[in-house]
Amino acid sequence: MKFKFYFASFTALFWVLNGFAQKQNVYFLKNDGREVKLKDSADFIRIVREPDSGTVLYNVLEYYLNGNQKMIGKSSTIDPITLEGTSASFYPNKKRKQVANYEKGYMLGVVYDYYQNGKLYRSLEYVDNKNRSPQPGSMGKEEIIHLVYDSTGVETVKEGNGHYPIFGADYQTIEEEGDVKNGKRNGVWKGTSNKGKISFTEEYADGKFIKGTSTDESGSTKNYTIKEALPTFKGGEKGFGNYLSNNLRYPPDSRERGIQGRVLIGFVVETDGSLTNIRILKGVQPDLDAEALRVIKQSPKWNPGTQHGVPVKVSYAMPLNFSLGN
Repeated sequence: MKFKFYFASFTALFWVLNGFAQKQNVYFLKNDGREVKLKDSADFIRIVREPDSGTVLYNVLEYYLNGNQKMIGKSSTIDPITLEGTSASFYPNKKRKQVANYEKGYMLGVVYDYYQNGKLYRSLEYVDNKNRSPQPGSMGKEEIIHLVYDSTGVETVKEGNGHYPIFGADYQTIEEEGDVKNGKRNGVWKGTSNKGKISFTEEYADGKFIKGTSTDESGSTKNYTIKEALPTFKGGEKGFGNYLSNNLRYPPDSRERGIQGRVLIGFVVETDGSLTNIRILKGVQPDLDAEALRVIKQSPKWNPGTQHGVPVKVSYAMPLNFSLGN
């Protein structure tokens, strides 16, 4: 019943938000986060409106190009957004996709995911547990599985116990599956990654990842004790800070004109650690944008991200600040 309350609340909130003439920023965005100038070049539209009376959180509304609602939520920042509180997203066919709670841009609390036919797929919960290793995208929260259903409404996990298939984004293929006990992964899990080129078997105990073995198309196997790792600059954050301080130059024209700002740059960390597809996601000024591109293009190789013991490509977004106060 809880998810019905959330959805009803957001339906009401949608009409309230659209009932007032508020100051707003409008962005035309691609699915990879890039901002484009023309609506016809975008994948969706984001509107960020000023906070309602009595709150400091901005109202965020996203729409598909056909006008259907894509997302509605709250953010503590304008660009890029940092979701806070309850957010709801929808499929292009207007069916519910997800209802989730956020803290500082990360999921926290109960999350409800839905099939494209509108039926509930699963109910998860992210909770604080400082004794657990951080999960990617969870800000160190522990995942608890409450309920899981198949697309016809048959329950496969009840009260945290049962078999849990995890689908890909299209809900057509199962990426991994295994049993859960008391809301946590338990025993042997199996799955595939990299479009089926990698198969893996992993062991869990009380939700904790123990070890895994992956096999590629050639039959080569790898054993691992870390399930996933994000790319990192060699030398860590401190090393990257030193790299920027030694290489990033403030363009003279923007300095003389007092132009400051944050350039949001995107790139892909390849499996060998090289950076490709380097692009401006959100620019400030042509010469500042060009300098941000230059310094990232000259970056030495990173430590690649890994998944199931195998290096993988990872898309990355990073802000580079140009401030005359520094």
